[in-house]
Amino acid sequence: MTIVGTAYDADTRNKLKLVFVNNLTQREVDHSGQRGDFTVKADLGDLIVFTCPGYESDTLILENMRPKLVLMRPSLIVLDEVIVSAKDIRKPEDVRTAYSSAYSYASTNVFSLDGKVSLVNAFSKQSKEKRAFQKFMDSELNEKLIDQKFSKPLVTQLTKIRGQLLEDFMSYYRPTYSQVQAMDDVELRTYIVNSYNSYIKLPAEQRIYPNLPKTSFTGNF
Repeated sequence: MTIVGTAYDADTRNKLKLVFVNNLTQREVDHSGQRGDFTVKADLGDLIVFTCPGYESDTLILENMRPKLVLMRPSLIVLDEVIVSAKDIRKPEDVRTAYSSAYSYASTNVFSLDGKVSLVNAFSKQSKEKRAFQKFMDSELNEKLIDQKFSKPLVTQLTKIRGQLLEDFMSYYRPTYSQVQAMDDVELRTYIVNSYNSYIKLPAEQRIYPNLPKTSFTGNF
């Protein structure tokens, strides 16, 4: 006796070729053809295993001789762990690159289509907002560079101060962008130490530095 049937992908319902049909009881093996059809020698009670690369095996105990519809489920592929993290943008030039599309809004075209200088383009509301945006971005990136070099860990390491005293000192002696750009690592450390020596000589009431206003950009594009 023989049993016939058709093998399908359980998800797509496409017919599967080369599904191996192994009758373990009678040690008979066949496989499905181009249209997913198979025929294998079998009797009632036989144990039949269906296998196919990329699919989970399926097992059947033959309880009747009706044609079989076999649904093969794709096997779960476990990939190696992949850790995804956000890129740490450390340099102002990296920020400009990352936000190049937004930063490009700051470029103002003062020429009209015919190549002549256009005062409308140069002094329109949109042009003013673009220039304000560029100024804001430059200021933010400059402040970021100062924060990176004139950092709390570095100041704490050199002065041993923490908490509010650290906050006040760093606000009081925060270097400008030009100063930070001009100093190498040794010069920056010397600046911090010398500034701290001057700071501790100040009367206590003068060591408190008022909070700086936060910068913001309110232009519309």
